[in-house]
Parts: sequence; structure tokens; C-alpha cells
Amino acid sequence: MLDVISILAGSELFSGLARDSYERIARHLKPVRFGRDHVICREGDSGDTMYIIVKGTVSVSSDMGWGQRELDRKGPGAVVGEMALISNDVRSATVRTLEETECLQFDSESFDALLDQDPALAQRIAKIMTRRFSTLVHKTSNELLGAYRALVFALANMTESRDPETGAHLERTRNYCVLLAEALAEHEKYRDTITPHFIDGIYQAAPLHDIGKVAISDSILFKPDQLGPAEYDRMKVHTTIGAAMMERVIKQSGAELFRLANRICLYHHERWDGTGYPAGLAGDAIPVEARIMAIADVYDALLSHRVYKSAMTMEDAREKIRAGAGTQFDPIMVDVMLANISRFEDIYIKYQDEETS
Repeated sequence: MLDVISILAGSELFSGLARDSYERIARHLKPVRFGRDHVICREGDSGDTMYIIVKGTVSVSSDMGWGQRELDRKGPGAVVGEMALISNDVRSATVRTLEETECLQFDSESFDALLDQDPALAQRIAKIMTRRFSTLVHKTSNELLGAYRALVFALANMTESRDPETGAHLERTRNYCVLLAEALAEHEKYRDTITPHFIDGIYQAAPLHDIGKVAISDSILFKPDQLGPAEYDRMKVHTTIGAAMMERVIKQSGAELFRLANRICLYHHERWDGTGYPAGLAGDAIPVEARIMAIADVYDALLSHRVYKSAMTMEDAREKIRAGAGTQFDPIMVDVMLANISRFEDIYIKYQDEETS
């Protein structure tokens, strides 16, 4: 004879209840048996029953569009079909037996009646569902965020992959941006602007700074000499093209990351003295994130070999940045960068090694 109370006490959904609760639940359970390869629950069907597995093993699968994918296997003590029954929704998965299987069946009418009669059971179910929902949201959010960030970086790398000489430029510049932003966050002028959220955002958005170069011809991008005036004017429009690309994305998603990327694309070639492009902004009128990107981008370019120039030494690059304070760059940002210059050099060395290894 089945020890129903022990089975209930050993299941996640019903564990921790008092004996009178188990006895009340047991009166509503119906023993059922299924042969091998029998579908107990089918995805999309009404969720009017759930099952506690007593003996045997079942496969839980879902239709992925190209066919069924097994999500899990469950054995004695496991409960299947409970989510659809509790939420009064259709089933989100198919449950098929892998061998002869014995279960205890619980229908929705009995379950609803028990929730009304037994506050302890209702509280137990609420806790389980809250925990499951929180876990699902956290896992799904992390998976989606990871995919989203990978997609952003892959999109940005479309530009860099056209020029193998730039190599790890995206990784270096995004790390320079974060390092500079973190240091600026301790400065009185910037501590209210540069928050942890801002720092995470600039790390994600920085690789998109030159995405507009996808519209620039190879004859300009790969020219082994300095650009002529007309070519330089054409190169400069990568800022407005990149910003326009981000604006189209913003219309679809509204995500703050792409608003940040829009400002970086558009303004990272502005200069502190107002002689930059495309808008001729000066001083604090240039968005903070674009000022940070400007230093990071130029510093990496100075240290890197290009088809039209040799790489500078670290000492020369450092002095070039220092000389640009108050004309090309925000002077406070230059001071903060130079105070941490060894950390910037470490980033360059680290990703240079990865690039050439």
C-alpha cells in the first residue's frame, strides 16, 4: 500500500506541512498508471490536472519550432503539471513516460477547494511559486542580457573586422572608458553624474563609437597616406551615420544604452575648444560620455600602428594627451587619466598580448 503522506512530505510542492494537511490532501488524490511512451500532459492543452510521480521516470520537453527539445527528466517525488494547474493556464511543456510510471493525480477542482480550506497549503504554494518565478526571471534576464551585450559587441565589431590592424581596439577603448569613468566618479565635478549605472552603460556602448564607419569606403578606411580634404570630410560623416543608426534602434527599443551610444557616436570627435566635429560643441556642452570616449579613442590610436602611421611609444602618447588638455580634451579628465596612466598602459599591454598571441 502506498505511503501517501511520505510521498507528499518528500515532494517540493507539499513538504513541510502538518499531518492534518497531508491527510486532507491524500483524500483528493487518485492513483493512476501509465505505460511506457505515454503522453501524460501535452504542451498547449488545458492544465486541469497535476501529477506526483510515485514510480518511474518521465521526460519533460517543449516544441522549439524545429522539433521537441527535452528540458528535464523527473522521477519519484517530482510533481509535473502543477504550474498550469495553479495558474489556470495551458501547459507549457509535454510530459512523456520513459517507462511504466505510477502517479498520484490531483485535479483543479480539488486543488482549489484545498487552498480555500488549508491556509498553510496556500502559503506553501505561494512561497514555492514566488521562488520559482524569481529564479526564472533572474535566469532569463541574465541570459537575455548576456545575449544582448554579445550582440551589441558583434555589431560594433562589424566595423573593426574590416581592418585587421585595429585588432583589440574595441576591448581596449571600452576598458579605458571604464577606468577613466571610475576614477572621475571620485572627482567633485563628476561624482553625481558618473554612477555605477553610467559606468556599466559606457562599457557596453563604447564599442559602438565608430559603427558609422560601415558606410565609409575601403579606399578611405585603408588609404596608406593621410586623407585629402574631400576624403577627410567623407570620413567625418561616420559620426552622423553612426548616430542615425542608433536613433533607428532607439525608435524600436528606447533602451538607454543606445541613447548613450548615440551621443558617443555623434560627439566623440568634438574638441574642448570647440573646433571639433560634427557640431562644433565646446567645453561642458560636449556630453560627458563623449569626452571620455574622445580621450580613450585618441590614446589607443596614438599607441597603435595604422596603415598610414607608426605606433607611438607610451611616453610620447602620454605627452600628446597632456598637450591636448584644455584644447582637444577636458582638462580635468586629462589630469585624472595621467594620475592613473600606469593602469591605462596595463590595459594596452594586456590586450596587445591577446591580439598577438
